[in-house]
Amino acid sequence: MLVRRNDARVAVCLAACLWWAAGAQAAPRLVQADGFATQNGGVTGGGDAKSVTVATPDELRAAIAGDEPAVIVVQGQLDAGGVRVGSNKTLLGADSKSGLSGGTVRVDGRNCIFQNLVFGPARGDVFEVSGGQNVFITRCEFFGSSDELCSIVRGADFVTVSWCKFHFPDPDSHSFPHLIGNSDSRTSDRGKLRVTMHHNWYDAGCRSRMPRVRFGRVHLYNNYYACHGNNYCIGTGVESRIRVERSVFDDVNRPWNDMGGMDRKAEIGWRDLEFIGCQQPTYAPNRWPVFETPYDYQPDELADVKTLVTDERHGAGNKPPRP
Repeated sequence: MLVRRNDARVAVCLAACLWWAAGAQAAPRLVQADGFATQNGGVTGGGDAKSVTVATPDELRAAIAGDEPAVIVVQGQLDAGGVRVGSNKTLLGADSKSGLSGGTVRVDGRNCIFQNLVFGPARGDVFEVSGGQNVFITRCEFFGSSDELCSIVRGADFVTVSWCKFHFPDPDSHSFPHLIGNSDSRTSDRGKLRVTMHHNWYDAGCRSRMPRVRFGRVHLYNNYYACHGNNYCIGTGVESRIRVERSVFDDVNRPWNDMGGMDRKAEIGWRDLEFIGCQQPTYAPNRWPVFETPYDYQPDELADVKTLVTDERHGAGNKPPRP
């Protein structure tokens, strides 16, 4: 359901602006969840639990363990290795440099929020929603993996990824942002993998999989693809349903590409896209709208997408929302 912009969208916290102007000394106020993460009961993370600040990997592991509600403020860049985040957690960065590195951050529970964090570099996936449900990831930066930056797999469902920046400082042939659905034979993913991705920035070094989708129902809007020299951006895999709108493809190769899906019931539909130095693919018919969204959403105008997403102060990445 498409709705017009309203005051609630533009009224973002003064606290976030002060956080940035003051050198990011206090964590910003939480962004309101949207997209598929709001379905199936929604996402509240740690809710009203008293926040705890963690400054060491051991403190982090203790705070994210178990399924009791917790609000965790990450202070600094913690080389935590691989960690599992329990259900009902909110993780916030204390400043524009705070985050986790060194291994995969894995979410296999439910009801988790991640905001204003830098993830990476890491061995393997940087971040993986592995069977998790109702996960909201916003205002984060992902970089430097030997696999994917942010995968959504193994029956994960009701996930939103918004206002995030993805890049690879030292890219290789396996520099991929997202895998949604990890196997053509995993038919148990049918009816799951419902994901919204909006206002994300795919920058230098991203090769493919932005995302590559199997079985999932994925809504992409207001994203900016500027990964020059890539292979392809969006991959249509087996039984994928992909809805793309008001996004910009800036001097990229193959804005979308068949990854074995078109002979296996894949559908992609699009409207209001901009192609700069590249062309709209012709291998698949436009099946717009592909599916109806069960949530309201408020896309920005196509002409504003690049400016908004790449804005130095309030664009995609570990930055406060725009006022």
